[in-house]
Parts: sequence; structure tokens; C-alpha cells
Amino acid sequence: MNIYREFAYIYMKGDYPRFSERMATLLPAILTKFGTEARTVLDLACGEGSFAVAMAGRGYAVTGVDNSADMLRLAREKAAEAGRRIEFIEQDMRVLSFEDRFDLATCWFDSLNYLLETDDILACYSCVHRALKPGGLFVFDMNTVYGLGVLWQKRPCEVCQDTDEFFEVHRKSYDYESNIAEMRITGFIRMNETWMRVDEEHRERGYTLGEIHSNLRSSGFEVLATWDNPEEMTEPKPGSGRVWVVARKPAKGGPA
Repeated sequence: MNIYREFAYIYMKGDYPRFSERMATLLPAILTKFGTEARTVLDLACGEGSFAVAMAGRGYAVTGVDNSADMLRLAREKAAEAGRRIEFIEQDMRVLSFEDRFDLATCWFDSLNYLLETDDILACYSCVHRALKPGGLFVFDMNTVYGLGVLWQKRPCEVCQDTDEFFEVHRKSYDYESNIAEMRITGFIRMNETWMRVDEEHRERGYTLGEIHSNLRSSGFEVLATWDNPEEMTEPKPGSGRVWVVARKPAKGGPA
């Protein structure tokens, strides 16, 4: 996907990194709830590195994977500025090359929705399953069908940033047959006395809870929890726009 190039800089300067930073503060309680003492973390679609840097600051050994060279460049710069040693790898999360290496895998900010075909989701889940140690957790969030098809469409055109340095507008649409949302991003970055224009098209697919759970189980995971609020750990509602899922790779000899 030809996305997160010039837009990566606008992304880093906006409010987007706060999502990942929030998850870094909430994750310890999630690990405690499921009796997991993770030390090694695989952060899929790590983006500009906010979550990876925050977790490294808490003493975790973090490996970040992303398919965008531009995002990874920003992530490496952020880690260097923070004095954190983090391994960042440019790789597609459908073809990960790890095996029995991590205690925990994460994937934030609806990055899994960018996998538009069931085969792509299954390939990713299978790679994560292989990358985790037995008993390891996979924690992620996804936009729901309701979130993409209803909540997004309530604001089909939205100005997300308007400052002296940046301007960013999103235009959204949804195909109810394919459950695929399209978001066209137009941004402007101030370059001294001129402005550089950035255009990207992002596509996300909405998956039902049944599909999410079925695909995880088909890939060998146990589904431990699904929430509409990771802080309160509350059950999803019909109007939940986003869900957080906790899955586990069974321990050796445990149920698949």
C-alpha cells in the first residue's frame, strides 16, 4: 500500500500518537488481568514509534515492524532522541519471519482493518501465532462495521488539523456490500514561504466480531476478551465503533 509517506510527518505532529501512548499506560493492567509477565514485545504496524518508545521506557524489549520506510525513519529518530534501544524492521505483517520469540504482540489504531481480505487477516494472525512463545498474548484494536459504516459517515468531510504549520482534511465513504471504507486524506505542510500538498487514499475493511473471533481461532488462538473500552474492560455494544481484543497462543499441551 502506497500510504504513510509524506503523510507520516503530518501523522507524527498530530494527535495520532496519543492513541498508542495511551495503550502503553493501559497495557500493564491487561497483562496483570491475564497473568502474563511479558518482557519481549512485537509491535505490529509500529508507525512513528510512540508505543514502542513508551514500552521500552518501561523496561520491555521491543521490536517494531512496519511496512512504511518513512514511518520507520521517524520511529528510529524518536527512539534515538529518547535514548531507547529498539529494533525496527521494515516488513509486511502478513509475512513475519519470527518464531517462538515474543511474550506479547500488539497492533494498534485499527491497523488490522487495512487488511482487506480474509486471507490477509489469516496470514497475519498465523504469523503472529508463530512469532509468539507458547502462552503469549496478542492484544489489538479494530474498527467495527458500525464504526466504519455509521460513525465515520456522520462526518464524511472533516478538518483534522488546522495550524500555522499543517492543514489536514479527511473525506470518507463506505461501500456497504464489501464493508470497505475509503478515506481520502489531503494535507498541506508549510515549507518556509510555500506549502507542500500531500494526498493519500486509505482503505479499511470492517469485520464483525464473529469474523474476528473465528479468524483468530482458525489461526490457533484462544480468544480471552473483547472490549469496547480497554480501561473499563466493558463488553462491546451494538454501537461500539472500536473493539479491543485479547487472544492467547495456547501453552504447549494446552487447548488450541
